[in-house]
Amino acid sequence: MCCMRDFLNRSVRARAFYWLCLAGGLASVGFTYSGEILKSTGRRSNEAPVPARGKLGQDLFIAIDHRSVDEVRSLLTKGADPNSLNGLEIRPLFLAAASYQMDVMQELLKAGAAPDVSSTYGTPLMFAATSGNLAGANMLLERGANPNSIRSDGISVMMMAAYSGNPALIDELIKRKADVTTKDDGGETALSFAARAGHVEAGKKLIAAGAKVNEPDVDGRTPLMIAAMAGQTDFVKLLLSKGAKPNALDSAGRTALVLAAHYGNYPDIVKALIDGGANPKAKDVDGRFAGTVADGRGFADAASILGSLKAKPMLRSSRSSVEMAVKALQSSMSTFNQSATCVSCHHEGLGRIATGEAQEHGFKLDSEVQKVHVGRLRGMAGGMKGLHQAALENPEAMKQLPLVEMNEVGSAYSWLMAGMSANREPATEATAAMAMVLARQQAPDGSWTFSLPRIPMQSSFFTFTALSVRALKDYGPKARGAELTQRIGKAKDWLARTEPKSSEDRASRLLGLKWAGADAKELKASVPAILADQRPDGGWSQTPNLQSDAYATGQALYALHVGGGMPVTDPVYRRGVQFLLRTQDADGSWFVSKRATPVNNYFDAGFPHGESQYSSFNGTCWATLALLETVEKNKRAK
Repeated sequence: MCCMRDFLNRSVRARAFYWLCLAGGLASVGFTYSGEILKSTGRRSNEAPVPARGKLGQDLFIAIDHRSVDEVRSLLTKGADPNSLNGLEIRPLFLAAASYQMDVMQELLKAGAAPDVSSTYGTPLMFAATSGNLAGANMLLERGANPNSIRSDGISVMMMAAYSGNPALIDELIKRKADVTTKDDGGETALSFAARAGHVEAGKKLIAAGAKVNEPDVDGRTPLMIAAMAGQTDFVKLLLSKGAKPNALDSAGRTALVLAAHYGNYPDIVKALIDGGANPKAKDVDGRFAGTVADGRGFADAASILGSLKAKPMLRSSRSSVEMAVKALQSSMSTFNQSATCVSCHHEGLGRIATGEAQEHGFKLDSEVQKVHVGRLRGMAGGMKGLHQAALENPEAMKQLPLVEMNEVGSAYSWLMAGMSANREPATEATAAMAMVLARQQAPDGSWTFSLPRIPMQSSFFTFTALSVRALKDYGPKARGAELTQRIGKAKDWLARTEPKSSEDRASRLLGLKWAGADAKELKASVPAILADQRPDGGWSQTPNLQSDAYATGQALYALHVGGGMPVTDPVYRRGVQFLLRTQDADGSWFVSKRATPVNNYFDAGFPHGESQYSSFNGTCWATLALLETVEKNKRAK
């Protein structure tokens, strides 16, 4: 039997399931239920969480999280239900299949776990495919699992296999007559999924099995366009060699070449497309040649191949850029409010940080969107208040939370409270309880962690340590002042001594040190590592092998100014701002290509860029925050 007595006094260790390590993930703390989930659970954000159902169900989920077949076997012997459901309608077999625990799968199946049961998130086979688990998939297929099962958003087992990229699994599914031409609700096929991820061997097998290389999605984008936008050079070459039409148009009238010129400095892709027959004189929706587009966005290498004359970038002012971005963000936030029943880290967390800062600078916000957000957040805090207060007295109370929710308390609460702080939400008894539950999730080393990484927004322990410090300072109860001061001090020490590994780590370390009260010497020591990451184009990239984008650039600039005190007139900051102004789309957004494994069921929240809209929303938030620092601060808008 797994005991939760130490839950509030430990960090959630990074026992990350492989299927979520590359991104996607399930809804944070159960707060992003779609309409489908609401129908099955009946839960809204201002109601208590839905506990696991089935005898010893939560203990069984926790044992799987521990990767302990002995714990699982013991629980099953005591009568644990192998078909238990957690609050997201997920079963133990789903998690075991996704996390390569074949011994646990065997025990669950032997005890009567259903091998082909469906849920909003798919079947056990879908979960195995998500991580490319061939052995687990075969175990399920041999027991009658349907290779053509489709979840509620139209995503198929084959699509998940294509995204995870295991060619042997794709072979096995093809052998079992899995359909390679199925489309999801966005009109994408398995080949589209492989194209975005750049899995060339998977693409070859799909095409050989009959995948259509020119099949468009609902936005008219073919796999070739998707690969070109994502910078997947080898996949572009594969598709061209298999008959992809280089001059096909998407619904906005753009070719793959125009899209490649618009969204990255991709000279090899530009060359491959032209060699494959793409028209170098193709124009975008504004009548500009691809080379002119590349020039204007600062993509010199791509522009040089296109042979374009140097174009003068049509730069907006920071103020007009922010106005456009805030309009796009709030439009999506309104749509999300109408489509989702609960709150989210992206829209109510980072989104509210960006729009709240905009309001502080005098930009007027949509009062109706604000009203809904405030109501939902207060409802969530109030609905969880009893559980939080009980858990502070008896950590066993946290067993009411389904496993994937329980493990994500820190990451979700830190984002949500940062958004509340940016909007001057007052502290209450409910937020004090939230803050203390978050406080006691601190690891012994001083950090805050998570167990389910979701790229890019949930990929850095530095980010959650920084956000948690901010939350404790703004919402921690005064009566716990001594404890909170000690915890913030431990966090500061961890941030100062721990070596960051990514661009986000470096930016978040600087912000966290600032919020934790580090002195000028400590802050100054964290700046050079961020400066070293700046690219020749003025931007920053999330990882060394990716192009500069708005997410990493906005984050780095914001950290340098807010955390490091860099003047916005500094040449480093100005170059970063120029990158952002050059690469903003006319609709106010910035494109950031999706890298997240699509574990979450997709729904359109009304932000541009289709399947990449959530990563683009996040990137637009960070870009907005960086640009706001360059705008003259007016009186806070009402």
